[in-house]
Amino acid sequence: MSDEATVTSAEIARLANVGRAAVSNWRKRHPDFPEPVGGTSTFRRDEVEQWLRKQGKLADATAADAVWRVLDAQPNALDLVADLAAYVADQPGTKPSAEVRDLLDGLTASERADLVEALCSRVFERQQRQHLMTPTGLSHLMVELAAPLAGVVFDPACGSGNLLHAADQAETLVGQELDQTLARLARARLNAEIAVGDALRADAFPDLRADTVLCDPPFGYRDWGHEELGVDPRWEYGFPVKGEAELAWVQHCLAHTKPGGTVVVVLPASVSSRRSGRVIRQALLRRGAIRAVVALPAGALMSTGIALHLWVLRNPAEQGVDPVLLVDASHHQPPRRGQVDWASLEAEVLQPWREFRETGSLTDIPGRCRAIEPIELLDEDVDLTPALHLPPVPVELDLTAVAAAQSQVIRLLGELGELLPAVRQAPRATRVMTTIHDLSRVGALILFQQAGPLNTREGAAGPRVLTGRDVVAGESPTKRVSASEHVIPLQRGDVVVPMLAAGDAVVRPVVIEENDLALGPNLQLLRVDETRMDPYFLAGQLRGAKPRTFSSTLSGVHRTDVRRIEVPVLDLERQRVLGEAFRRIAAFQTGVEMAAGLGTELAAQLIEGLADGAVEPGD
Repeated sequence: MSDEATVTSAEIARLANVGRAAVSNWRKRHPDFPEPVGGTSTFRRDEVEQWLRKQGKLADATAADAVWRVLDAQPNALDLVADLAAYVADQPGTKPSAEVRDLLDGLTASERADLVEALCSRVFERQQRQHLMTPTGLSHLMVELAAPLAGVVFDPACGSGNLLHAADQAETLVGQELDQTLARLARARLNAEIAVGDALRADAFPDLRADTVLCDPPFGYRDWGHEELGVDPRWEYGFPVKGEAELAWVQHCLAHTKPGGTVVVVLPASVSSRRSGRVIRQALLRRGAIRAVVALPAGALMSTGIALHLWVLRNPAEQGVDPVLLVDASHHQPPRRGQVDWASLEAEVLQPWREFRETGSLTDIPGRCRAIEPIELLDEDVDLTPALHLPPVPVELDLTAVAAAQSQVIRLLGELGELLPAVRQAPRATRVMTTIHDLSRVGALILFQQAGPLNTREGAAGPRVLTGRDVVAGESPTKRVSASEHVIPLQRGDVVVPMLAAGDAVVRPVVIEENDLALGPNLQLLRVDETRMDPYFLAGQLRGAKPRTFSSTLSGVHRTDVRRIEVPVLDLERQRVLGEAFRRIAAFQTGVEMAAGLGTELAAQLIEGLADGAVEPGD
């Protein structure tokens, strides 16, 4: 971080109280929007605030905003937040600057604590590539799986203290953390005993036996002390190989739990299936230490896209092996990393867990959860991945819908042949070409783009907004804008062209043939003078444009500069003849794509139904 305060797109959105998409649109639509710093995705805060203020978009600043502005100007924001948290908690340490202390004046103790939590969220958002914080939703789920909490709760890799913070109803909180700054922050946020050090190599609490252990350990590393910890009483279930650091943490947690106590630990999904760990998994099952395995979706963490599992374990108090609960919640796939709907996921996990915990049994739900005897898991691989052991979801076909789809495919296929125009060899001749830009200069067409973001929602009173995504996907728009919002209404005969394309980079224009539509983002509108140009002719020529007219990004997305595309100069009558052919071919292509999609889905349903025995051949 530079000496000057910078902000990310997410922080700009927070300053203006809008979504990130709005910030992205501002960058595209407003040439005076501040430039990124050094080609990065961050911006100078003073320039951004000046631009937002000029546009009337700057939201009212909070105390957290003011303090963050001071701290963010320094290269060690995390250390400064830790200093501030210690100061607020009346703990010894470096005092924050006089400017920050002045900003705290007048705040109540509760408001100061809330301010510290807000600053923690901001500094961790800045360092999202590092897994420094257990998400709040995940922390709450882990606490609920361990509930009811009583006595001592221990986290041997506590980081900034999020798990212990979620478990603050317990009588005593204890933690250990390798990073001194994070440990200092956790100590300041919590009424807890937090030790600094490597929990595996230098256990600060060798005699501690907690009622509950919660842990989100570091994973994906090999230097965990394998060489020096070969003879250690914690490896009661087997000595982990060098690549199984996570199973070392599992046994470390169990070693710090009272007999009958609970452990809830976050692990990469691969820990449930790696062959190098099967001996330890087998021992855990045979001793009755594993109570549940919950599969979480990939992308649950901001720092990584890998899938995670939650293991719920107990330190066996006596001989006896109970069933194991398997829950698959991996279908709660977030739209982006870290954006999991934790409330929905938690409800789906806790309902079977509570039934299982109270009764020791469970009504199986196909594809979702099952209580399984450990003996069924003790095969050659000892794979604990829930999806492998859950009853499959039965195939249920709506035969009325299947029959309707069959009829639609047959009808589409019958109509397609009539759409194709007859063609013959044309004599090659030099054609006079012009560009869309030149056509706009002479008034044959007008080029429009939506100037700014639109606040769309379902049920609004204004027109439906057609977007570039709608055109590329061949979908009809559903969201509307308010009647008072400034939009560009679309007219029959308008040609709209997506600004972005992926893969083949082919332009896919659409000629508007319906009413009640408005121009949305990522579209270019060509409104032709129909006394001089046929819209279907123009759309067909654009569709046949060569890829050399595009620019491409590193992500493989191609940006269309429609003004550079060339079209032949032809008289209106000839344009209309070609336009009708282009229209029929476009309708043929749309029909083929629709029939292919319907046919592929229909075939898959019938194959699955026949294979599952849900349907059988009939008249």
